[in-house]
Amino acid sequence: MTDSEAKPLEDEELRRLRVVAEDGTWLTAIESRHVHWISTKRGPRRMIGARHWRLSTGEALTVVDRQTFCNAETGEILSQLDARP
Repeated sequence: MTDSEAKPLEDEELRRLRVVAEDGTWLTAIESRHVHWISTKRGPRRMIGARHWRLSTGEALTVVDRQTFCNAETGEILSQLDARP
């Protein structure tokens, strides 16, 4: 792989959680991380980037605590349905 063949930044899905909105709507929260492939003398290397959460609809989420998220666009609170202690 040469520099001109470097792959663009990708998102790698790590896990999915069921969440419920304040109005009772069920949604899916997806945790993913940025991944970028680069070319080195020893071959292609995978660079791991930051993790982030989003809804399956594409809206960004911020983590409030282990079981709670906030929709960054609307401010709506979302609670994890399948929370484990």
